Amino acid sequence: MKKYKIGDFVFGIQMENDLEVPENFKQFEIDSQEPIQVEYRLNIVDKLPKLRGDCVSKRQDLVVCKEEGLESRRMNFVGMAEAYGVYQEVSQNQVFSYLRADFLKMLKADTVFLSLFALEKRMLKHEAMILHCSVLKIKDGVLLFSGPSGIGKSTHADLWVKHRGARVINGDRTLIQKIDGTWMSRGWPICGSSEICHNEEYPIKAVIFMGQASENRGSKLPYFGAVKELISQITANGWDQKFVEKIWTMVEDFAAEIPVYGYSCNMEEAAVDELEKLLSEIWSEKEL
Repeated sequence: MKKYKIGDFVFGIQMENDLEVPENFKQFEIDSQEPIQVEYRLNIVDKLPKLRGDCVSKRQDLVVCKEEGLESRRMNFVGMAEAYGVYQEVSQNQVFSYLRADFLKMLKADTVFLSLFALEKRMLKHEAMILHCSVLKIKDGVLLFSGPSGIGKSTHADLWVKHRGARVINGDRTLIQKIDGTWMSRGWPICGSSEICHNEEYPIKAVIFMGQASENRGSKLPYFGAVKELISQITANGWDQKFVEKIWTMVEDFAAEIPVYGYSCNMEEAAVDELEKLLSEIWSEKEL
């Protein structure tokens, strides 16, 4: 069994020796004496087991059932009738995951692999949440560019890399957690099509929700507007009321302490200039 650590969550995965985890996930393997909190067993099978308990959520790509407080999930790709995997909690600290042998080649895909372990549940128990964003390192902190897929997060981050010498830490996701009073961006093993993923952590300076426009313009969002935008890009288990309530509480705390901006722009160097001016409210020119 190999041991991994994401955020503060330490877990073990037992699987056949010839199976390999995705490259990004390997960054989170550890060799330490920290106790394992949850054990996962990954099984490759010809036929997936049935879900246990009553159905609590059903959508095109996911079915969720619960029995005596334990959760089971069946996952499939949108547009495909047959499922590729099942997640099944045996106890609070033991999980069996199943992948159909027909989909074995997909195991190296970050999103497919992680879906077999429902890690967002474990992150929440450690007061951490996952935000859909590009993470840009500037000086001693990071900017998080968020918004719907295809809005231009990665493209804008690349402008900062090109014109300001900044560095992308992750092109698609980050784990957000408050540590010793400071909101931190921590490593997460999914990076989307950017293929940029580093297991590093830095203090969060601001979140910018991106939009597309011919002219560059932006402003700091009011508190409730910031909460609304953040919630829209946070990974949440909508069928679990306690999960949703806790996410709301964490997001409200985050929005009260971290500035959140709305920024619509083109994809030229001037877009970086204008955003720098906007961020001067929180950072001096030297800090940028």
